[in-house]
Order: sequence, then C-alpha cells, then structure tokens
Amino acid sequence: MTVQNNASVPIRNVEVDYPGAAFGAPVIVPGKSYWYHIKPTGDGEISLSFEMENGKTFHQKGPTVHASDGGKMILIVELDASQQWRMRAQVLTHR
Repeated sequence: MTVQNNASVPIRNVEVDYPGAAFGAPVIVPGKSYWYHIKPTGDGEISLSFEMENGKTFHQKGPTVHASDGGKMILIVELDASQQWRMRAQVLTHR
C-alpha cells in the first residue's frame, strides 16, 4: 500500500486503517509517498485520515479489501480545484 501526496502542502499524522491493523506516517511532504506492506486479515474498507494545515482532521473511507487480496494499492491524496481534500485509490489486486 502506498499513500501518495499530490498536494502542494504536507499532510501530517497520516493513518491508514484496514481490516486487522493500521499503519501511519508522521508526515508526507508534497510530491512524495509512503509505502507499507499490509496483509488484511478480513474483509472491509480501507480508511485514511490525516491532519490538515488548519489542524482539523481529514477522514475518508476507501475501497474494500479482502483477506485473499494481493497486489498493490495507491491512495492518492490531493486538493481539488476548489481546494477541498480528496483521496482516490488506484487498485491493482489479484486473488
């Protein structure tokens, strides 16, 4: 799993929750990413949260993963045209 920051500002206190565990990074600077190997122990949604520059927390649920999944997933974090945060996922899995 990779969390990629495509915004022009850092994201802080990043946390990714998935069935059976979670991981995090203290900061991901603009244009960089953080990679972590995961192994879901059940079926459920991925969720991403991080601290925005204003100190508030961004939280968004992502795709569903299954215990039998393998492959790669990229969670892309960006600011849209109206400067609202969003996360989109690129999923390359196999079962």
